[in-house]
Amino acid sequence: MLSQKLQSSDELPRELAGYISTEVNRLSALVTEFLDFARPLHAQRHSADITKLLDRTLDIVATRWKGKPVRVERNYADLLPMIPLDESLCEQAFLNLVQNAYEAMDENGGTLRVEVRTASHDGREGLEVLLRDTGSGVPKELIEEIFNPFVTTKKTGVGLGLSIVSKIVDGHHGSIHVENGTSSGAVFTLFFPLEEVPDAHEIHATASG
Repeated sequence: MLSQKLQSSDELPRELAGYISTEVNRLSALVTEFLDFARPLHAQRHSADITKLLDRTLDIVATRWKGKPVRVERNYADLLPMIPLDESLCEQAFLNLVQNAYEAMDENGGTLRVEVRTASHDGREGLEVLLRDTGSGVPKELIEEIFNPFVTTKKTGVGLGLSIVSKIVDGHHGSIHVENGTSSGAVFTLFFPLEEVPDAHEIHATASG
């Protein structure tokens, strides 16, 4: 509203109004991130096609992105099964990871490779999602704690994005880990089980019944 009212004003007031708008948007994003981290997570899992969810996420980030060129490569295995997911929460997790991958690329851009395949973890069958970028990777001293709250490699970040991703994956009884690529970049590996696992409160309610 302020920017609209200052359209006919001198350049300086319009410039200052632009700064105010930018900072308000930044603060709004920070508050949203804190709320997402603090809010109890109750995943409403339904049978979903994880590749369609990934495609939608990749399209969203590509549309918003105004930085260096990034090439996206998709490698989805054939005949992948549907899995129980909370699509809204998983989209948020994938958005965080894809956005981070884009931002990790240098000024020349790079490549983001997204793979989906069947896998088995701890005796459970499921799907594995791998996101490989050609960015700077994760500092070795942060590899073990990158999913902890307030740990970040960004100059302006608060370090909650990956914590929220980890929380969402945990809510699906899955797993996530990161390692640096052999030549460059980081590789995030997420596992989602095929069979829906009841939450602790559901187990307690069943036992009580």
